Order: sequence, then structure tokens, then C-alpha cells
Amino acid sequence: MKTARLISLSLGLAAFGFAQEAAPSAKTPIKSDVSPDLITMMLSKPTAAVELPREVIQKHGPTLEDVGSAATVASVSTPVNFVQSASVPTPAFSATPGLNFEGLGTGFAGYSVFAAPPDTTLAVGPNHVVQWVNSHIAIFDKSGNPTLGAPGFVAGNVLWTGFGGLCESTNRGDPLVAYDKIADRWVFSQFAFNVSGGLPATPYLQCFAVSTGPNPAGPYNRYAYDFSTFGPSGTPEFNDYGKIGVWPDAYYLTYNAFGGSPAGSNTGVIVCAYDRAAMVAGSGAVQLCAPFGFYMNGASLLPSDLEGNTALPAAGTPNFMMRQNGVGGVSFRMMKFKVNSFSPPSMTFDNGMGGGAGSFISFPITLTRPCNGTGGTCVPQPGTATLLDTLGARMMYRLGYRNRGGVESLVGSMSEDPDGAGTQASALRWFEMRAPSSNAPSMYQMSTFNPDTTNRWMSSIAMDKNGNMALGYSVSSSSVNPGIRITGRLRSDIRNRMQGETTIVNGSGSQTTYGGGTPLTRWGDYSTMRVDPANDCTFWYTTEYIAANGAFNWRTRIASFRFPNCQ
Repeated sequence: MKTARLISLSLGLAAFGFAQEAAPSAKTPIKSDVSPDLITMMLSKPTAAVELPREVIQKHGPTLEDVGSAATVASVSTPVNFVQSASVPTPAFSATPGLNFEGLGTGFAGYSVFAAPPDTTLAVGPNHVVQWVNSHIAIFDKSGNPTLGAPGFVAGNVLWTGFGGLCESTNRGDPLVAYDKIADRWVFSQFAFNVSGGLPATPYLQCFAVSTGPNPAGPYNRYAYDFSTFGPSGTPEFNDYGKIGVWPDAYYLTYNAFGGSPAGSNTGVIVCAYDRAAMVAGSGAVQLCAPFGFYMNGASLLPSDLEGNTALPAAGTPNFMMRQNGVGGVSFRMMKFKVNSFSPPSMTFDNGMGGGAGSFISFPITLTRPCNGTGGTCVPQPGTATLLDTLGARMMYRLGYRNRGGVESLVGSMSEDPDGAGTQASALRWFEMRAPSSNAPSMYQMSTFNPDTTNRWMSSIAMDKNGNMALGYSVSSSSVNPGIRITGRLRSDIRNRMQGETTIVNGSGSQTTYGGGTPLTRWGDYSTMRVDPANDCTFWYTTEYIAANGAFNWRTRIASFRFPNCQ
């Protein structure tokens, strides 16, 4: 996207008419139906629309920083950050490895890469593992075998075969796949749009496919929602960079908005809830969104995503949403979004501490964004001048929520610069927040994982039922090709510390250039760590790596592991 203009807002929420809870934006889908099963749709539509290279169509541009509100902002103290460097004694990684196999990419038989980045994501159910990259979906059994038959994958938009419109005719990506543990259903979603001058253009759609049963191969209840008139006075807002959180009362999604058609600069954040019960049942499902601009133009909010299937949040618990903010020093900001009713439409979106509509909780922290504070492109690779993008101004997907017998935790991660203007580009910051639904949420632990000078970024974190945690990420340096590593900790380990790391796969090449020598700097938008609902112990992680010098030749890996104390 084009360079965003930084908008400075200093007025209170009351100045915008939000002193009282504003009326939400409630819309029904522009279309819905029930699909055949996936195999039937594959046979009727064996090929998918060919897309332009992802680096051309879709560039997630700089996003706005919110400067907050003069009206009630709660500030919560945070612990001093612990830096886990090479000088800190670290126990060896104690998890037992499980499967470790090739996902979609150039290492997968019959698969051709034509775009970047892959935006690798994954969901796990009782019997299946589903991986979705920007253009294709693969379904594996728990032994790592593809289950769809030759060629073992299917274009993402095949999910909407026979649905009509852009959901069916385009295959733009920003894929989201989740397993709803409460209902034993699979949730697939991606955006759809036209292209004008290499930029997204209206209509701007978000497409959903929710399985009608426990089989991820469908059939599906399908829906499409239109953001072409979402902005002030009915202006278009491009629903970019969607992120999903499964919650008992709704599927919560957040988007970064880019105004106009073609899409221009970042104009803020879109925060929506989708009627989960209706989507599971295949009935009319309302999309309920906060009024545009409600959150003072902040962007890249992450919704909380439920871990585990034994202890749900207490009835009425709101969905927790967090982001990092970089104005006046980096801070974490948390808001609480609760659907009071889909019909009539009613929602609450505030800090949950009496701050009023649109307010947030602020957690001041000490953090320098990667690339000496820019959060941009600075990760080196061997044998090339091409640097890789950290996307370091954002929290990384996912924001995992776990309720362990009344002990509530939110876990998250992001990148940071460990040495300022020094030679290292990026290390990892991770945290565990406790009691998020209370009036006294606190950072129970927070640490920078930086065991040596190799760069670490594009992370994802999760917690098992025992309170053990796992963190997966990309690695690269001037002497280390882009590869995949993981670390983790036992609940009983010293607070604020991870164990040593282990390698999922070493890279053996670097990502270089495309299209006439232009550097290919984009490196994913997210990776995914999840916990297997079959035992609530096994972690599954997926992200990309490079096996040979070149462009549009990424590979992905899917790996599992568990800590022995989780039975």
C-alpha cells in the first residue's frame, strides 16, 4: 500500500460523540449458501484463477499509531523486562519432537510457487491438520499424509465453487483457518477484491466457509460480507490483514483499513464480530462491527483466540484485543469487545474498567522496534544484499487465551531491536498477561529472547493445558540462511525465561529478487503456533524457510512437539 499519513488526534472520545456507547454497524451477508463437499467442488473446478504476484497486488503498508484519548485511559504497571542473552544459563529444550514434514511450497510434490509471501497459517482438529498458504489449502491426517488425493492440495477459492462473485473468481489470500473446539467445526476465511493499477479496488469482500460437521473437507456454510461502503458517509474501506479469534459468543475478526478505491493510505482499524451460532447452524449470520474510527485510528489489533477445550471463559467474558503502539514510547494497549446482542444489534467496546466507549488499557513497556526502531526491512541473509521485512511494528498472530481452572492467561509475541543502531536487527519479545478480565490485569512475565546474534522474528506463541509455552519463529543472519526454530518453557521454569532453542529445519538458500532485479523483501505476514485439541498438549507450528537461492521458491514446514509433563 502507499505510505500512510500519520494522523494526530488529541480530542477526547466525547468530541466524537462516543461518550455513550455508539450504535454498532450491523450487516447481513450479501450472499450465503451451503456448499457441496470439497472433493465434489475440486472435481467441478480443478483450476483456480491465476493471480498476479502477491508482492505486486498486496502490500500491507505502514499503519497508523493511535495517540490515545484525553478521556479515561487506564495505565497498568508492568515488570522490568528480562533480557535472555547468551550470558544467561539456559536449560536445554525439553519437549519431545513429533512429526516434522514439508508443507505447501516448492518442496511439496507438484506444487508451484508464483507469489510471495505465503502468509502461512494452520489449524488442528481431533483428526486433521489443515495448512493454508496464500493460494492453496492442504489437509493432512495426524501422520502427515495429505488426504485430498492427487495432487494433495486445492486452491483456496475452490471453497466457494458455485458461490459466485469474487469469492469464487479470485484467490487473493490473507488466509485464516481455525478449528472451533466448542462446536467441532472448521472456519476458513479470506478476502476478495478487484485490482486497479496494482492496488485493491472495490468491491471489498470477506468470504467465510464454516464446515457443517467435523470433517474439514466440508460441506460448508458460506457467507460473504461487503466493506465497500463501510467508511464515513459510505466510503470504501479495504479490509486488509484480517486476524481471527474463536470465542464462545462470536468469531471476532480485526482488519487494517485502507480507504478509497483503489485503496490508499491506512485509515484505521475495523473490528467485527460474526454470529458464531448462526454460522455453525447455517442460518443468517449478522456481522456486527464497531463504528468506523471508534478506536482513534489505531491498527493491527489482535483478537484473543481460545486455547483448550475444557475450561471456557466465564459466561459474558468479552473478547480481549491487543496491539502495540509506538507514539511517545512503545506500549501495549488492550480493549474489550463484547457482543451484547446480535438482534437487536448491541455491543460494548471499551477497556472494561469504566473508561467509556472506545477507551483502552495501556501497558507501558521498554521496547525498541526492529531495524533501530523503524519496524521495517533490515534482516540480512548470506550471499545477497536483499534484506527481509520484519513487520516489526505489529504484535504477531496469535493472541492466545487460556483458562486453567480460573487462572486466565493471554500470551503474545513480537519482534524488537536488541541493540539499537548495532549490527543485530531483531530479537523476540514474548509475554504472559494474567487476569485480563479483571480490574487488575497484570504482566505476569515478559522477556526478550536473544540467545545469540542471529536474528529472530515472525513469531507465534501458544500455551498448553499445563501452562507450558512454545514459541516458533524465523531465523536469519549474514551467515545463517532463513530457517525455522522453536523454543519453549515449562510452567515450573524460572519466570521470564525460555529454555534453549531447537531447529525445525535449517535454510540452505536466501530469498533474492524478482521481476527485473527488484529485491523481494517481504517475508510472511504471520506464522502459526497451535495446541492440538485431541490432548491439549501437543504443539503444532508452521512457517516458511528457504532451501535455495531465488525468488518465489519458498518452502514451508509443519512440525509438532510436546512437553513430557503434559499428559
